[in-house]
Amino acid sequence: MKRVAIFGNTGGGKSTLARRLAEVTRLPLYPLDLIQFGAGGEPVQHQDYLETHTQLLSEDEWIIDGFGCLSSAWERFSKADTLIYIDMPLVTQSGFTICDHLRLSATFSTT
Repeated sequence: MKRVAIFGNTGGGKSTLARRLAEVTRLPLYPLDLIQFGAGGEPVQHQDYLETHTQLLSEDEWIIDGFGCLSSAWERFSKADTLIYIDMPLVTQSGFTICDHLRLSATFSTT
């Protein structure tokens, strides 16, 4: 397991799993949100995203968390030696998402 693609629905625990897997395996972690969006949450130019994504795929080891666009997802899936699809039941996933939003709201309101 050297090239891992983790994907699934929003709020399903992809990022949590990816961080933990990176800790255990010591593989470098690349969350796609940090590649697709710049400071302030502004989307980067699509071509810039694709170039960065292609550079990541040329590395020998990685964990990439997220889906990105369809063409980059298929490219990533073909390069990965391990695919992890998170498919939580909608009720469970909604609960995780609500808890995350409440946690983040509490964090930002106290700083």
